[in-house]
Amino acid sequence: MADKSTSGDRSAYAFWAILALPAVWLVVERGLHGKVAFVPLSGQISGWLLFATLMITPLMLLLGPLPWLKARRRNIGVAACLYGLLHLAFWMVNANLHELIRSFLRPSIAMGWVAMAIMVALAWTSTDDWVARLGTGWKRLQRWVYPAAALTFGHWFLAGNRRLAVVSALPLILLSVWRIWRNRNRRMGSA
Repeated sequence: MADKSTSGDRSAYAFWAILALPAVWLVVERGLHGKVAFVPLSGQISGWLLFATLMITPLMLLLGPLPWLKARRRNIGVAACLYGLLHLAFWMVNANLHELIRSFLRPSIAMGWVAMAIMVALAWTSTDDWVARLGTGWKRLQRWVYPAAALTFGHWFLAGNRRLAVVSALPLILLSVWRIWRNRNRRMGSA
């Protein structure tokens, strides 16, 4: 019988394999058929994973402990970043230098650049080593995920994907409003 750490490692590898399946499919299809439609799809997967990461804490407050999901929150966040990088890579393949420079001047695309920069910094510092090195500062740094999510929403909304932006972010928005309302009521109750 495998010890607990070995079965945990297998579980983590299996979870990463599941997270990677859409990326493998996107890369293979893109390589075989050159489908430009995968530029937005890779970005959507990134955003969905980012929003899902942020929904875990309010879901735990609402439903109680969700240890399996809590243990994988960091993996989901890093996967969101990796899909964002895939999205950027797909876009860069189609962009020329002029489009690249202009992208920094377009608010919708500039928001995507800033969100991506934040997500890369958060993914880079999400390892156990960085958590130990930064101590309590790690949590403050990781709170930058909220502006990254807002910028992702703005990127989609301003790029013309208004319905997708609203529908994708709505569960997170509702859970966040509930969480703020809950915290406010708890503070008022203890005052």
